[in-house]
Amino acid sequence: MPTQPLTAHLAPDPLGDARDLHASIAALRRLLIAQSRQFEAIERRLSPARSPAETGALRLRALKGGSV
Repeated sequence: MPTQPLTAHLAPDPLGDARDLHASIAALRRLLIAQSRQFEAIERRLSPARSPAETGALRLRALKGGSV
């Protein structure tokens, strides 16, 4: 229920509101994915160096999990 009276030229547009909400959610999702990648990169830089076998195993796990 609206909290303000609607005028004729400001008719409610539920479909437009839904599209705006969907676009906002998609933008936030992209932002969170980018931020997550940045945190992972920082974590990789700060963590001790791994052996080639450990690096390969991590990459294989990431590929199987679908995160790469």
